[in-house]
Amino acid sequence: MGTCICFCIIFAFVILGCYYNLTYAENSDKTKDKPEKIHDFNFVAAGDFGCGDEPNRTIEGMINKDPEIVIALGDLSYDKSAACWLNSITPIDTPGRIKISIGNHDLTKKMIKYSDYLQHFDMTKPYYSFDYQNVHFLAMATAKNSIIPYKYGSEQYNFVWEDLRRAHSNKNIDWIIVYSFRPFYSSVTEHLAEPELTDTYHPLFDNYSVDVVLQAHNHNYQRTFPLAYNASSFFPLHYPEISSNHDTKYNEPNGPIFITVGTGGAELHSFTGTVPYVIEQFANHGFLNVDIKDSKKILRLSGTFYDNTDMNKKDQFTITKKKVP
Repeated sequence: MGTCICFCIIFAFVILGCYYNLTYAENSDKTKDKPEKIHDFNFVAAGDFGCGDEPNRTIEGMINKDPEIVIALGDLSYDKSAACWLNSITPIDTPGRIKISIGNHDLTKKMIKYSDYLQHFDMTKPYYSFDYQNVHFLAMATAKNSIIPYKYGSEQYNFVWEDLRRAHSNKNIDWIIVYSFRPFYSSVTEHLAEPELTDTYHPLFDNYSVDVVLQAHNHNYQRTFPLAYNASSFFPLHYPEISSNHDTKYNEPNGPIFITVGTGGAELHSFTGTVPYVIEQFANHGFLNVDIKDSKKILRLSGTFYDNTDMNKKDQFTITKKKVP
């Protein structure tokens, strides 16, 4: 009799356990209520580093800002090995702090540097996403479509589409930041943007309310106005819709701001012209610092570019949004 009762109790716990696991799996895509307290934080970003005195100055400046996240936008080392760059970031390379995207020079013939980066930063794929506080970060891999496909219908495209859809519907997320290597928009300089990349992804960025897109490849700094994709134009890349023409302050803008920060330390690229949708451009080494602040009624994202020379503030901008209850 006792054996029978014990068996029944064990069986009941097994059934309850299976029900719990099934229920959790079915609701894993649903979001929980927002945390009661979200603390302010900052992250820094730059790409096109290399190894030497100038990249070291960039890294020292980043350390001085004490960021909780460091985003490296590709072309990390121009040597045959990744070792010099990995050594240079040691002072800031605490577990989970540095997040990278992959650049052209990170994809060598034997893919040695690429493999080293994925292993060092515990990455399974070169495109990925994560949440930090109330911010969703999405890393794309746009260096070489022939090696890591990113065009429409690719595995990466499907990942980006689904990832942005989920982030947009997540009530815990107030900001969406995309970072990548190749520029979606650019002023007149060394590398022009690729129309297919812009045509493929900017509509997704608009549909799912991406706030900021960080990019590199051009060894300079550029910041656009908030831009909406211009589907009515024969050349959307050259004629995006400027949704807000203020210089530095943007309230509830319609469309992301695209920021090129290829200023980590590699030889700079000069400009040979301007485009009307870029509000700020210059060729200086340094990094972008972004502060995320949360108040009772207003959400605030503030960006500041710090020049390596005396940590001068070369550019500043602010995005504000009403807090959704």
